[in-house]
Amino acid sequence: MTSSNIAPSRPFRRWRWAGPSAAALAAAMLLTGCSGGTAPAATVATTAAAVPAKAGPTSSSPSSATAAATPTALTAKDKLVAGFPARLIPVMKGAQVQSSSLQHSTPLSVATLIETVTAKPADVLAFYTKVYEGQKFTALKGEKVDGTPLKTFVRSAGQETVNVAVVETGNTATVTIGANVLPASLK
Repeated sequence: MTSSNIAPSRPFRRWRWAGPSAAALAAAMLLTGCSGGTAPAATVATTAAAVPAKAGPTSSSPSSATAAATPTALTAKDKLVAGFPARLIPVMKGAQVQSSSLQHSTPLSVATLIETVTAKPADVLAFYTKVYEGQKFTALKGEKVDGTPLKTFVRSAGQETVNVAVVETGNTATVTIGANVLPASLK
């Protein structure tokens, strides 16, 4: 074999498309590890939508029908996104909204809220336990995951879930709430 028969070395050329995909997957896996369950669809959809797709020389672009069928998430910083289900995920009194998102899709829709509040994690979990038990959710056992205060609520035979996590920094608690619910529950 002569050197003209050997393909030039181009390390990782085949993998250049993997960077954005790997970042989206890593974000979804990180959130999965924090919640103890599956990653919220909005997280995956939002992350994937934020990363532009790069077509390789042998791939083809998705059809417009496929692209239109992909659900997209609406997000807002420092406020509730338009149409946010404030009854499903109420903002705690005295809290400041950091971000929110909403994704209408089937079979489950996803809503998320990140807020900061000057309350102890136990008080935050007690507030949201009252909220979700009032909405016929059942609290699962356990109040922490890897030292982070977290509470999971389920209803509709486990189809619908809400996770509330609280991270305390000094006098401030950052509260992250993610709800995976049937579309009718967003009304």
